[in-house]
Amino acid sequence: MLTREQLVSITLEALTKVPGANFTLPTQASGRPYPDVEASRWSAAKIQWARDNNIVSGYTDGRFRPTQPVTRAELMAVQRRAAEFALTLQGKQGEVTPRQSAMQFSDIQGHWAASLITQMSGYCRVASPLNETGTAFFPNNQTQRNYAAAATVRMLNCVKLP
Repeated sequence: MLTREQLVSITLEALTKVPGANFTLPTQASGRPYPDVEASRWSAAKIQWARDNNIVSGYTDGRFRPTQPVTRAELMAVQRRAAEFALTLQGKQGEVTPRQSAMQFSDIQGHWAASLITQMSGYCRVASPLNETGTAFFPNNQTQRNYAAAATVRMLNCVKLP
């Protein structure tokens, strides 16, 4: 299982590896990035930076819920925003465009993230079926660390393509 604050940390550290990335991640937050994230929390500075750069957002109640498990759908939302940010770092249009045909997942119809999951499946297969087999994505399942790492690597590799 991967928490929301762990996802932020993994994603931002990965973004520092993008060719042309010329930014430094802060080590201290200037305040509480969200009401439920103390400025002294280990992840606060990264959460604040990710929020300020439109890579993550809180929930409608204003909280971030840093220790809550990330769903596979939420992972794809963060990966898309991270890819858009990374593209702009390279001076490219900050829009994720398909590199291959999108997968037709059998279980995302009507889900809030259906279109972005489909989009990210066509973007170097950042979104892929559970255990890389079949046609089910399982958008509400908790994200496993190995899947988050693999999706992040695929996103980075896709961003680096000409």
